[in-house]
Amino acid sequence: MPLLGWVLLITILTIVGAGNYFLHKGTNGPSHCMGCGKCDKTGICVLTGKPVGPPRK
Repeated sequence: MPLLGWVLLITILTIVGAGNYFLHKGTNGPSHCMGCGKCDKTGICVLTGKPVGPPRK
């Protein structure tokens, strides 16, 4: 890969990384549900341990 290709790749990765940092820097703990479905049964998130709503019956 020529030098210009490496510079372009590093620039793109830097921009994407900085954007990701600024979008998620205030997030503490898991930011997304992993879709296990246990919170539907228990009402408590497996990742955070916090209540997420009433359990389904």
